[in-house]
This record gives sequence, structure tokens and C-alpha cells, in this order.
Amino acid sequence: MIIIIDDDPISSKIAALSIKKGIPERECVIFNNPEVALKDINELKESQPELNPLLLIDINMPEMNGWEFIEALNKLIPESENRYLGMILSSSVDPADIDKAKSYQRIVQFLTKPFTLETTQILKQFLA
Repeated sequence: MIIIIDDDPISSKIAALSIKKGIPERECVIFNNPEVALKDINELKESQPELNPLLLIDINMPEMNGWEFIEALNKLIPESENRYLGMILSSSVDPADIDKAKSYQRIVQFLTKPFTLETTQILKQFLA
């Protein structure tokens, strides 16, 4: 399973369609609200403890940004568990954001928007 957390419905839909085309065996779930995503992830970890989805997280979201989402997720699922790993998917090319992403054990890749077929190939390599 791949979970997209992005407040932009067009961007997240493009990503989901690209994933469906390039990695059809993976279910893709979209959350346009990070707080709802956290609630559902908490329920998922309880109801399906074997599940280990990959998260695509946008940084710039209005009510809870990507960094705040990651911090809240770390309280639910410690980074040391090596579960619910994530990739940043952002329009930001700011070196400070890239460096900050590297400071999180949970974040394994920093990808820039727009989501492309090349991005899907990166996901495939990670999921292999």
C-alpha cells in the first residue's frame, strides 16, 4: 500500500494515477488532510499490524505541514520500528528542506513535484 498525504487534490490524483499505471499491484490511498491521515494510520496499525505502507508526504500543507505530520507520526509509530517509511513529495527545492528530510530516519527519499513516470520508477526500486 502507498499512502499519499497532500492537500492538493490534483497533485495527489496525478500521483495516484501514475502509481496505478506503473505499479498496478500496489493499492494507493489519498489523504488531502494530514490529521485524517494520522487518525486512519493509527487505526491501520492497530487493525492490521502486519501492514507496512509507504508514505508520500507533501511538506507545504496549510493546517499541518509535512514536518508536523512526521513528528506526530513518530509519536504513533517510533522511527526505530522501521515501519511506515516515507518519501517527501514536494514542490520545494530548498536545500534546507532536503537537509531536514535527511534528519528523519523515517524519510528515505526526497522527491520533487510534479509526479512523473520517473518518480514511479524510483518508487518501484524502493518497493522491490
